[in-house]
Amino acid sequence: MDIDDRNIWHRFRFSLTIFLFVMIGGTIGFWLLEDHISSLLDSFHFTLVTVTTIGYGNITPETVAGKILNVSVILIGVGAALVAIQTIFEIVIKQKVKEVLRLPKRSTHKKNHFVICGYGKVGKALVRLLQQEKTPFVVIESETSKVKEMVQLDIPVVEGDARKEDILERAGIINASCLLTTFDDSFNVFVALTSKMLNPSLKIISKIEDAANEAKLKKAGTDELVFCHDLGAQMMFNFAQNTSNK
Repeated sequence: MDIDDRNIWHRFRFSLTIFLFVMIGGTIGFWLLEDHISSLLDSFHFTLVTVTTIGYGNITPETVAGKILNVSVILIGVGAALVAIQTIFEIVIKQKVKEVLRLPKRSTHKKNHFVICGYGKVGKALVRLLQQEKTPFVVIESETSKVKEMVQLDIPVVEGDARKEDILERAGIINASCLLTTFDDSFNVFVALTSKMLNPSLKIISKIEDAANEAKLKKAGTDELVFCHDLGAQMMFNFAQNTSNK
């Protein structure tokens, strides 16, 4: 339990304790001070309606001491009750938030899905394409801000370093059909090597930035390499050429 949680629970326990003391003190106090309150049950009822401010009915404080106690019960009891109720709502809301934020910490149970490593420009484009094709996938991302963004967008994500076995296993790499890794070349080598160890039949497609690293990525188990910049440039050139030929 973190410091914020401890503070919330401490505030709840403190406000609840004050509320109980007010109820007990009010019940005994009104019973002793007010002659027309003949039983502890009537006194408890009077204290309760005072704290909840729902009205007294036929019972009202008549003595000066009773009125002073009545004011004290209202001020302290109502305040404690409001703090307790507010704290309960805060606990419930925070628990819901934690449940959402814990989603990236859980393991996926998907099968024959795609695993996307990295939620950068290429990763986001891959997510859009897979969503359009309704292809099951999971994203592995270590940046907290990007993970939160994906949680808000309801994108399946596992938070962590894609080079680590436990993170890949949580992403369901053993049951996955394809791995798409979008990091820099050295990072992609480690991801491909670890993934192939866990799932030898896995198809791996990797982004590559430097042609000098092609052999390393192939030896690490990468099946297909994509020069994203070259591919984009080629497409731009083809569009430009087609335009000039018209």
